[in-house]
Amino acid sequence: MTKFKVIAFVLFTALISSCSSNDGSDDNSSSETYFNFTYDSKAQKIKTWEAQKQGDLIEVMGTSEEGIAIDFKFNAYGNLYQASTNPVTNNNIPWLQASENFTSNTFTFTLENLNTTNKTVQVKFSGKVYEDGYDYESNFVNVSGSFKVSYKEITPQIEGLGTSAKIDGKDWHGLSFDGTIENQETKIIYVENDGEYTIGIAFPDYDAKTGTYNFTSNNNAYRITFQKYDTATHQNINYNVSGTVTFTTLNDILAAGTFSLTATNPETNAKITISNGTFKESASF
Repeated sequence: MTKFKVIAFVLFTALISSCSSNDGSDDNSSSETYFNFTYDSKAQKIKTWEAQKQGDLIEVMGTSEEGIAIDFKFNAYGNLYQASTNPVTNNNIPWLQASENFTSNTFTFTLENLNTTNKTVQVKFSGKVYEDGYDYESNFVNVSGSFKVSYKEITPQIEGLGTSAKIDGKDWHGLSFDGTIENQETKIIYVENDGEYTIGIAFPDYDAKTGTYNFTSNNNAYRITFQKYDTATHQNINYNVSGTVTFTTLNDILAAGTFSLTATNPETNAKITISNGTFKESASF
């Protein structure tokens, strides 16, 4: 599942041209803001940075004098959706990205403070960025650092996008980054964050109707799917599911509603309880 596609649409299409930086007279020039970045054991001197917040989504990008940019996309709850490094003026630097599968397994991202009054965000990070974000065996570089930067507030194109739930009693927040058409008749919206779980929201591609539906894994549509990433096999385990989903909005643009379910490992029968689920996701793909 590719995270870049929907992030590029929902998030910030004009980050560099419209945000603040530590050059000039805006807030990032103060001594209270900073951006530290180490790439492959070499400290980089960040000369400019940009940041925007759009609803719960935040993007921060810094560019070093050595010609390397590092970019983060994450949510207000501290989940990292994507981290990448790329060359700006240094053609010897490859394009790299944090793992797209279970990102937090190989990349530590800590949201230390989000001050919505002063519009600042503070983060520490360290981990691997790969040549292929879907291949743990591909070449990688270690990066680390920290930043505290001022951000610009942007009005979201669609308010309130995202999915939340309690998974075995712990708060979980994600966003849809990909979808598929199953058996040429069922749309599935996949919702992820940087953790090991993926939640799927399934409904008919045509003539979908709002309402409340009980479901199991045998249902073709009007169901919630649940997957857990296996670090041994590097594959997602499809859990058996049983639960209830209510669609309050369902059209070609949006799917919104609530859900609860029990997910069961097909091999070990270990159960995971997902409760208090709510979703509002883009249905156009």
